[in-house]
Amino acid sequence: MNVLPAELKVVIDCRLAVTEDLEEWKKTVIGWCQEAGKDVDVEFKHVLPQVPVTKLDNSNPYWAPFREAINELGIEIKPQIFSAGTDSQLLRQEGIPAIGFSPINNTPVLLHDHDEYLGIDTFLKGIDIYCGIIKKIANLEA
Repeated sequence: MNVLPAELKVVIDCRLAVTEDLEEWKKTVIGWCQEAGKDVDVEFKHVLPQVPVTKLDNSNPYWAPFREAINELGIEIKPQIFSAGTDSQLLRQEGIPAIGFSPINNTPVLLHDHDEYLGIDTFLKGIDIYCGIIKKIANLEA
């Protein structure tokens, strides 16, 4: 004889892109639950507030020296947003601009994977890159 459970709970960890409207997303999820039937409901537990991303333009006083250092080092960067990869959202919530940067190049993307590693040459070059960036930002006039 089959036994059906009286209740089913599903927990979903969803990290929205910064371009996604949180309230619209919630309405969509609620709509799905309503379509699924009268006994289906949703509870949003740990909801982080949406905060604006750090601007990478001339309005951000840290971006110009950061970009200058990168250019002087002959490095090409590709700005990306990692909605859950860092804690920068927590800084931005407090009004602190945050730019995440990792000088990891020519390396397989194994973040938090088995056998994650960084080659010694990449590690040592990364130190030089950080030194160049820190010198530029540390000499930023207030």
